[in-house]
Amino acid sequence: MLSELHLELRGNGTPVVFVHGSFRCGLDTFRKQLALSDEYRVIVVDRRGFGGSASTASDGWPTDAEDLVALLDELGQAHVVGHSYGAVVALIAAAQVPERLLSLVAIEPPAFELARGDAAAEATTVAMKPVYERAHELTTAEFVQDWGRTRGMSRERVEVWIASLGVEEWAAAEATRRERWPGDAPIRLDLLARAAFPTVVVAGGYDGHSRGGRDFAAVCRTLSDGIGARFVVFERSMHTPQIEEPEAFNRLLRELWRP
Repeated sequence: MLSELHLELRGNGTPVVFVHGSFRCGLDTFRKQLALSDEYRVIVVDRRGFGGSASTASDGWPTDAEDLVALLDELGQAHVVGHSYGAVVALIAAAQVPERLLSLVAIEPPAFELARGDAAAEATTVAMKPVYERAHELTTAEFVQDWGRTRGMSRERVEVWIASLGVEEWAAAEATRRERWPGDAPIRLDLLARAAFPTVVVAGGYDGHSRGGRDFAAVCRTLSDGIGARFVVFERSMHTPQIEEPEAFNRLLRELWRP
């Protein structure tokens, strides 16, 4: 498995696996966490189709979870940190092989259908799920436009975003287009609640009003309540606290990982 996925490997010691989300590869998401290699063996994964990892016929959480389980089997045990779509992947894998995890950190997983009954999460599902379901009919640019629109971005902002994309960013956007909708991923709260490893669910504080903040917050609250996890909010961050508040985020990880 280590030869099939592109992995950035730094340091020695207890292994820590970082799993990125959509529209970014591993190092784009977790570059600030390479500093943790002074104490740990840092393993930053490029999921299928992202960065240096080749695409497959079926990309997204079903394949990614299998990849992560295989990697954990090879490592024996490891701490796992997942961001966004990567947090969904990490949650699925953790329920399948709980004995392989030393700890789990899930940063704003877009498992919106976990939070059924919450108005913001349900509105996101209604808006975004059809985009993923028809993604195979769309060009990469069309998918990016629709994805941005459903996340509340203005036409002008989407145009600026598209104009800013380079070759690597377009490749990541295409990999995202091929992903399966993460909202209804089979996250087993019952199995995660019984797992022995500690879990931390992380959310950004946003501005207290944005739709993006409300829907992710609903998922994070449902998840943390459902499995008895610690819930941590980084008030000065939006969707990427590991990038926006790296020192505080890394301090949280070190505290969690210390015996």
